[in-house]
Order: sequence, then C-alpha cells, then structure tokens
Amino acid sequence: YTYIEVNVQEGGTRTPDFLSLNPHQSVPVLVDSNLIITESSAAITYLVSQYSPSNLYPECGATKRSQIDQRLQFNIGKFYKKMGDCVYPVCLGKTVNIDSEKIEALKECLMWINQMTVGGYVLDSSMTIADLAFLSTMSTLEACNVLDLSPYKNLQVWLDRMKKQVPNYENNCQKGAAEFGNWFQENYKANKTRVVERKDVYKEDTENDEGKSDETYIVTETVSNISSSDYAYSTDYTFSASDDGSYTPVNIPLDGAGQRKGGAALARQTMMIVAPALGSIPLLKQ
Repeated sequence: YTYIEVNVQEGGTRTPDFLSLNPHQSVPVLVDSNLIITESSAAITYLVSQYSPSNLYPECGATKRSQIDQRLQFNIGKFYKKMGDCVYPVCLGKTVNIDSEKIEALKECLMWINQMTVGGYVLDSSMTIADLAFLSTMSTLEACNVLDLSPYKNLQVWLDRMKKQVPNYENNCQKGAAEFGNWFQENYKANKTRVVERKDVYKEDTENDEGKSDETYIVTETVSNISSSDYAYSTDYTFSASDDGSYTPVNIPLDGAGQRKGGAALARQTMMIVAPALGSIPLLKQ
C-alpha cells in the first residue's frame, strides 16, 4: 500500500484532491482500486475481511461479529466523542478550561470500558479489531493526561498488554498519540491548579482592648482548569473501581429539583483518527 500523510492543521483535508475522496473532510480514508472508505471502523473491518480473515474479525458467526461491531461503534460514538468533548476545544484554542460536566461524562465512559476489559480484552478473552480501535483512542487520552487513569485497574492491565502485543506500537500508535498530547498540552496544563496572589493589599481598622490597630489582608484567587456550570456538583470527583469491573460512581450533577442531568451535546463532529497524529495523519491508499 501507499501511505500518504495529510496535514489537517494546514488544510490538508480541504484540498480539491482530498475532497474528491471524502467531502466530509475527515481522516482516515482508505482507497482500494475503485472502493473508497471514509470511516475508520469500516476500513478496519474491510481490510481484515478482504485481506487477512482471522479471529480478529471472524468470518463465521454473526453473533461474534455483531459484538465486535458494537464495540467499534461504542469507541467512535461514545469513547472518542467524550474524549473529544474534553480535548478538542482546548486544542483548537477555543478555551483553556474543561467543563466538569464533560470530565464526568468521560469518567463514566471509562468505567464502562473498565467493565468491558474484565476478561482481559475489550470483548471477552481474545484480541479483536475492537481492541485496536480502542487502543488508538486510549493512547491519545493517556498522552493528553486529562485525568488520573489509575483507578481503572482492568483498563490499565489491558492497555499494558496491548502495548506489548501490537507490533511496533511505539511507531504505529504511541508516536502519533504523543504528538496529539503535546498539541493539547500547549493550551492546557493537566492536573494542575493555578493559584494567583494579588499583590494589592488592603487594611482594615479594628478595635481591640488596647486601642485601634491595622490588620493587613492578602487576597488570593484560585483558578482551576476544570470549570463548573450553573448547576450543583460535588467537589469530590473520586470513585473506586475494582478488579472485577464494578465501581462506585462519582456524584452526578443535579438540577434545582435534585434530578440528574446529562452530559453536554457535542458542538461539532470530531475527527476519527486510526493512528492519531497531529501534524501528519495517515491517508492509506492501495
């Protein structure tokens, strides 16, 4: 195959040549003779089915394939989307903060994946193409360092295993994920709270038994990179995740009536990247 790099930031997905392949302006794109596939999940299933039939995507058994397809759809429709809600507005310079609502939605998604990986892989006890799809998203999230991943014990075991089992992981996935993480970190300092001390002070006269005295106050302002919305949140975002995939969920935002509120809608459709990279994202062409 021919491996073509597309510079998304410099408009590589908006050129006439690229638009003729994919008017949706997203990557990756797979071209095989006269066939053009513009979604990563579809490209993965096609490549395995057409060129390397295996247990990664079994030919026989509609039940197994449907379960793999479900995981692939979860990756792009839930996992990647929730991650994108958190990181893309920062990457694109629209904000330097991440709403607490979006962080909570991402944590909930990670807890689901922690349950999925209780058997050692995303689906049961053997690797499938769903693991490869999840690995791309998970590597990107890890590189962005948005939140602490240590409570998700099953997920951590799975990630360590996949890094060892996937051929040339460092070049095929980790390198691109690191570039994406650097892009994100340019506009956001993860897991840090900035404390600003105002230099201006003021004095207040107070009375005591011995007469009048002056008390000097220094006003401090705490600014966090995780911002809250108008409704109530618990300030404790911790939770527990056990080896069997069960967990105690974090507190969920409440409205004025004490009812649970859902996550924010995605402002725009995020790009799907098979092997995530910032400046050079692959376009595969047979």
